[in-house]
Amino acid sequence: MATKKATRATLDSLLTKKRRTKELALGDQTLLFEALGSKEYDDLVAEHPPTKDQKAEGAVWNPDTFAPALVSSCSVEPKIDLDSANAIFVSEAWSRGELSDLFMAVVRLNAEGLDVPFGAGD
Repeated sequence: MATKKATRATLDSLLTKKRRTKELALGDQTLLFEALGSKEYDDLVAEHPPTKDQKAEGAVWNPDTFAPALVSSCSVEPKIDLDSANAIFVSEAWSRGELSDLFMAVVRLNAEGLDVPFGAGD
């Protein structure tokens, strides 16, 4: 069985590659999220600075505002606007653990790097 040889990347293919996506299961339903571009993510972090007390505890963003903003910004299907994301984060239907899992899944989506397979000769 012949294996398909990978082609060399071009600058255009690197600049136009698709962003990572992640589908999350919510019971028998799914949600689709897409990673933000690096600058877009950094800008979103800057829009949600930690409070003085949060910063003293080592926070780099305000978890009360950044979590729903990130979920909203990354949502694809369904598209979740910021007001709806805020409503999810204060809803009695969601446990703290579920909200944490949702937020951390979207953080991981944005933090994952390229899958770079290094061969024996690399």
